[in-house]
Amino acid sequence: MSTTHKLVVIGYGTQGVYHTKNLRALDDVAIDVVGIYDIDPRANEDAAADGLRVYDSAEAILGDADIDVVFICTPNDSHHDYAVAALRAGKHVLCEKPAMMTAAEMRDVKAEAEAAGRMFMVHQNRRWDPDFNVIKKIYDEGIIGTPTYLEQRIHGSRGIPGDWRQEPEHGGGMILDWGVHTVDRLLTMVDSPVIDVYGELSFALGHDVDDGFRAHLTFANGLHAMVDVSTTSFLPEAKFWMQSATGSVVIEDWEMNGRIVRRTGAEEDDAVPVQAGVGLTKTMAPRIMDYKAMATTTPPVEELPLPEVKVDVMDFYRNARDVIDGVADPAITNDSVIRCLTILEAVVTSARTHEVVHPEQA
Repeated sequence: MSTTHKLVVIGYGTQGVYHTKNLRALDDVAIDVVGIYDIDPRANEDAAADGLRVYDSAEAILGDADIDVVFICTPNDSHHDYAVAALRAGKHVLCEKPAMMTAAEMRDVKAEAEAAGRMFMVHQNRRWDPDFNVIKKIYDEGIIGTPTYLEQRIHGSRGIPGDWRQEPEHGGGMILDWGVHTVDRLLTMVDSPVIDVYGELSFALGHDVDDGFRAHLTFANGLHAMVDVSTTSFLPEAKFWMQSATGSVVIEDWEMNGRIVRRTGAEEDDAVPVQAGVGLTKTMAPRIMDYKAMATTTPPVEELPLPEVKVDVMDFYRNARDVIDGVADPAITNDSVIRCLTILEAVVTSARTHEVVHPEQA
């Protein structure tokens, strides 16, 4: 039977409260949230009302021998120092994303975790999103053949939240907000080096940090991918679009509206030119989906619903428990986080130099 571990949250804001509620709701995860540390008096009042012990300093947590796990939920620029201090104090560490401000900081923390023999794991929760897991299943199983191009979008129109996320010294901006999710998911799905990166940053809102970005990635296996994150899009585009020589997939929104269209292999008549704008086109003539009217038993093109994939984001906490107990490997490895931050740094470098960057060798 698993040992019950005692956890303290550093930073009792939105994410700190979120993790506390999740852990308290899980009967099968023996991680007990017992306290918090926050510099905001209101957060301390909320924590006390939630029945949690309020520590008066981070040092008090690290000196408490009863605490064996710390969850860091503070602004991005503070993660490194809290993580190093906690690991050196012998604590296991969970950390909100982005794990660190730079890949160099992440390599430093990885070394500290290995030296201490303790877990450091980042909350990359978007690996459990249904849309990503469906597109990954289609990719992995070759449902439309070998994909050649993929687009991944996160679009909104409300700008950057009006707090530290607008300040570069605290690690604000969309590269470190949504880039660590979107690029991380691509690297998780595509088992191939990223040989070319071209990046574009948006500063449409006039902040000192990017309010959006586009990243064009070329993988050694031939897949081209585009990541588009925007906080100024009033007409959000499809969240995923993937195509191959024999099919296409679209996932329109968070509600998982979407479809697959692919060739069946049946014979098909040559295209008939159609009126397109002010001219005729044979190249771009649409395929006819309903061939029954043409007395064809097997249409050359078929439409399929998106497959279903069952995922449970609470598995993040279950995995953390098992890693601490020494019976599992981490679902989110530190090497994968370092790689993602390295690719994101290549995106920023490319955007600033207007040149293609080559982060990895085939």
